[in-house]
Amino acid sequence: MNDQTHTVREYSTDARPDIEPEAALVRERYGKADLVASILGMFAAIGTLVFLGALFGAGAATIELQTNLLNQDGTLDEIETVGAIAAMVVLFVSFLVGGIAAGRMSRYDGGMNGMGTALWFLLLVTIFAALGAWVGEEYNVFALADLPNWVSQADVEDVTVAAIVMSIVSVVVIFLGGYLGGRIGDAYDRKVDAALVDEARR
Repeated sequence: MNDQTHTVREYSTDARPDIEPEAALVRERYGKADLVASILGMFAAIGTLVFLGALFGAGAATIELQTNLLNQDGTLDEIETVGAIAAMVVLFVSFLVGGIAAGRMSRYDGGMNGMGTALWFLLLVTIFAALGAWVGEEYNVFALADLPNWVSQADVEDVTVAAIVMSIVSVVVIFLGGYLGGRIGDAYDRKVDAALVDEARR
């Protein structure tokens, strides 16, 4: 009986020297872009953006959160430093949350899928801006919900360099937030994988 136990233990220690290559193969097979994770991460980012915007509006009524410079009548607001900085912080945190969600769901390549949340968001901004321009402004959901409407605000006649620069910076911020969030999101899964490899070696 003792000999059998010794044999089993010896097998469990020596029979899996290839555990790391196997883990790498699994990562290669199931990694890369995860469409579902990045889309759901985008919705998490939008939800966080709406929630934080509402909290900010309730708690700081004297400061305008300038995530969107374009008014309902098609004119641009003047950029205010405090409002612009607050908007960047809210955008960053929102897509950090969206990136974390995408990274946890995708398990692998969280940074890539975190940036995917920003990419899908930017695609939606563009699609709704096009609908607003070609069909009617009432179809631009982002404008109606006072969400970032960077494509439309860059297309107005009296657009300023500052407005264009702010739009570009905003896009960079959401991609950065998404990437960092994705890296945070898949960090847990990396720890789990490392623990599984360590356990398999024992």
